[in-house]
Amino acid sequence: MLRSKPFELVLLDIMMPVMDGYEVLEIMKNEHELRDIPVIVISAVEEMDSVVKCIEMGAEDHLPKNYDPVLLNARIGASVEKRRLRNEVVEQLNIISDIFGKYVPKSVARQIVANKGILEPKQTVATIMFTDIESFTTTAESVSPKQLVQMLNEYFPAVIDPITRYGGVVNQFQGDAMLVTFNVPIEDLQHADNAVKAAMEIQEVMKNKTFAGISLRTRIGISSGEVVAGNVGAGDRINYTVYGDAVNLAARLEQVNKEYDSYVLISGATVALLKGSYPSQLIGETSIRGKHEVVELYNLTS
Repeated sequence: MLRSKPFELVLLDIMMPVMDGYEVLEIMKNEHELRDIPVIVISAVEEMDSVVKCIEMGAEDHLPKNYDPVLLNARIGASVEKRRLRNEVVEQLNIISDIFGKYVPKSVARQIVANKGILEPKQTVATIMFTDIESFTTTAESVSPKQLVQMLNEYFPAVIDPITRYGGVVNQFQGDAMLVTFNVPIEDLQHADNAVKAAMEIQEVMKNKTFAGISLRTRIGISSGEVVAGNVGAGDRINYTVYGDAVNLAARLEQVNKEYDSYVLISGATVALLKGSYPSQLIGETSIRGKHEVVELYNLTS
């Protein structure tokens, strides 16, 4: 009966044939669709151990069988009202998370809401992707502002779709550019592979679609390494972001694509983490502006 239609509250006995009240309560609290239904135990078993057991198992209250009807009515009213208020809070949190998720990654929004605004810094090895539209300034000069906005509104969902499917999280929009992380804040044991797969699909999208009637190409830089992700800011204005050499290098590699007439450049650190095989060409060790050490570079050729 409980599984067949919604109930607002259950009055449960303990001593019953076939399945006793403890078993019913255990099943209810272990099933997602039933665990939020309030349960008031009404039983001739009045030993304190039984009362404590029922409460610990999730019952809202426990009354003896020689209960006062007025008291029972009050307990029912309180339990139903408590459930209503709990449902309202859950609904409000979902609304906040959905709205907040339009401005930061949804996974981050859920964690921030769940942790009451506190997101502890996390240090881990991650793969960073930096994307940018080729010749964006030239394109922006040649179209109206309205067409430019329409172009970006069509471009971003098309690019973000493969990123999301492969577990990437867009941490920042910088004009037409995006900073994407893999393995933070969502753990992903194949973060390097998934970043490369997402880059390959993005390039396929670019070749086969137009955006507000405009053909675009996207340059991508991918690098892996130790990063720290967390809230950064002051006072009431904070931002969830990621820092580390891998972040800076991914941004540099996106720019270096211009020098090699390429569209996806991958650092040797990322290639070392790959579990699969992908069409790529070793460019060699290259000096990157702002870095003292040379970087091994690979061009994703397809």
